[in-house]
Amino acid sequence: MSRSSSFAPTAGGLIALAIWSMTVALARSMSESLGAITAGSLTFLIGGSLSLLAALARGQSLRSMLRLDRRYLLGCGAMFVAYMLCLYPAIALTIRRPRAVVLVVGLLNYLWPTLMVALSVPILGMKARRWALAVGCLLSLAGTGLATLTGLPAPAPGVANASPGAASMPGWQLDLPSVAALVLAAGAGLLWALYSDFARRWNNSDQGAVPLFMLASSAALGLLRAFLPEETRWEGRAIAEMIALGVGSMAIAYMLWEAGVRRGNHRLLGLASYFLPIASLAVAAAYLRVWPGTGLLAGGALVVAGALVCKYSINDKS
Repeated sequence: MSRSSSFAPTAGGLIALAIWSMTVALARSMSESLGAITAGSLTFLIGGSLSLLAALARGQSLRSMLRLDRRYLLGCGAMFVAYMLCLYPAIALTIRRPRAVVLVVGLLNYLWPTLMVALSVPILGMKARRWALAVGCLLSLAGTGLATLTGLPAPAPGVANASPGAASMPGWQLDLPSVAALVLAAGAGLLWALYSDFARRWNNSDQGAVPLFMLASSAALGLLRAFLPEETRWEGRAIAEMIALGVGSMAIAYMLWEAGVRRGNHRLLGLASYFLPIASLAVAAAYLRVWPGTGLLAGGALVVAGALVCKYSINDKS
């Protein structure tokens, strides 16, 4: 693939990463009013509908989407939906806890850049220096462990640390909901890494089925909402955040990322994505008015360092 033909999808992938750096902050904020599962379902309904309309306007038909490789449609589609069924319930489990908890959850979710590169060896046939790959993975795991075990940081003077109505907590408490949130967030990171690699392996066409995946995610979260009722308060700010997330993160970013990993510079996007944990942490801390604390910042830095080591362990020039 020539550089000129890969420039546009690569640039789109970089834009998607910039948009995604705001996802955790917006998702947590709007979930405090709407409920994480409700907000997630409606957000994907907005994003999926707009994405489908955009695809139809470009001349891509629903029939052509359904004619894509079955492995991609069913396999990647299942990974996409499963990712959302991990991420949004993980956020839901943090609602009654201080806002700083979602920063740890977000960092676990952003293990996917490291895992995407590590899994590209068996999935995409990339060649790697195995010792460097192992070191990189260990650094990222150490970072998430440090962020988790250091506990919730104290808020900076004059900075709110808890969501409205939430009880003050002195530190990270490994009760069942907290453990479940950690496990779901880590599972989300693994699933998105698998999705990104298999989307590249199973779909080499100029078309994708992201709109269908988003609508399926909306339906799955809506079904989950029926079994996990949550309080929903329709507030103006939350609705605005939901629309922004649906249009930006869903309707725009996912389609740009899919095109990027399928037809763009996979290694450059991987390199850029490694800085997503720190970018997301910074945006979430600023937007939610939470002081991350040195333990969480150091953990985020280790995750980025591990991802970079993984990137440089890959020596496949193809």
